[in-house]
Amino acid sequence: MKKVRIGVSVCFFCLAMVATLVGLTGVFRKKELTSMHENFVQYKKGELDTIFIGTSHQFCSIDPTLLYEEYGISSFMMATAAQPVGLSYYAAMEAIELQEPELIVLEANYCANDVMTMADGMSHMFFDGMPNTKAKHLALQDFVEKDKWLYYYFDFFYYHNRWKELSNQDFLSQVNDKRGGFVSEKVGYYWEIPVVDKSEKKPMPEKTKEYLDKLIALCREKEVDLVVYVAPFLGMDQNPETVEAVYEMQKVYNWLGDYLAQENVAYHNLFYELDEIGLDYTTDFYDPMHCNYLGQEKITRYMVDKGYIY
Repeated sequence: MKKVRIGVSVCFFCLAMVATLVGLTGVFRKKELTSMHENFVQYKKGELDTIFIGTSHQFCSIDPTLLYEEYGISSFMMATAAQPVGLSYYAAMEAIELQEPELIVLEANYCANDVMTMADGMSHMFFDGMPNTKAKHLALQDFVEKDKWLYYYFDFFYYHNRWKELSNQDFLSQVNDKRGGFVSEKVGYYWEIPVVDKSEKKPMPEKTKEYLDKLIALCREKEVDLVVYVAPFLGMDQNPETVEAVYEMQKVYNWLGDYLAQENVAYHNLFYELDEIGLDYTTDFYDPMHCNYLGQEKITRYMVDKGYIY
C-alpha cells in the first residue's frame, strides 16, 4: 500500500507541475506574439463556417467581426504575419480537423513568394497556443529545425527568461478579438496603387505551388469550398525598383488566375477591381502595404456583396 500511495502522490505532483507549466506559459509569452489559436480553440466544432488564412494582407483586408455583425457570417481569422503558403495549408488542415468549415479563403500575397522559413518571432506567432493536432506535428517537421521543436511543443522554455520583464498585463487573458481580427485606425497618405497589365504573367515559385496544390487537394478531399483572392497594396515606396517589384508580384497573380481556373478554384484579383471597391489611397491605408479600418470595411463588404465570401 505504501508503494501505491507514493505512486499516486508522484502522479498528482506531476499533474500539478504540468498544470503550473501550462498556466505560466500563457503568462510568459510575448503578448505582441499572442497566437490566434488561443482564440480559435474557444469555439466548439461546427460553430465557424468560414476560415481566413494567409498573411497580414489577409487580416488587414477582412474584418470577421463585421462579417458576423452585419451579415451573420460566422468566421475566424487564422492569418498571421508573413505566413508562408505552406503554413496556410496547415492552418486549413487544423481548421478542417477542429471545425469542418464550409469555406476557406486564402489571400494570395505570398503565392508570389518562395519563402519557406520564418524568423522565430513570426513562427511563434503561428504556432504558440496551437493544439496538438496532426497539422501542428506536420507543420513543425516542414518549417522548424528539429533541435527547436521543444520550444514549440513546450514554448515556456522559449519564453522562460522573460521573468524579469513581466508586468501586470502579462497576467491578463489575451483572448481579445474573439474572431481573430485586427483593426488599425491609423490613416496614412500614400500614392496610387501600381497595376500591371493583365497580359503580363510569370509562374509562381515551384515550392510555393506545391503547397497550394496540397491546399486545393485537401479542400477537395474534405468537400470544403476554397476561394483565393489578392488584396491590393501599394509597395514600400515609389522608387522605380520597388514599383517594379510590385509589378513582378502581380505577374504571378495574373498567372495564378489562369492556373486556378484550370483547377476550378474561385479566384479574385482585386488589383483589377479597385474602382468597384472604391479604395482611396489617400485615406484607406495605414502603411503602403496594408489597409486601415476604412479600406478593410470596403473590401469586406465588397467581397460579401459580390458573393466572393459567404
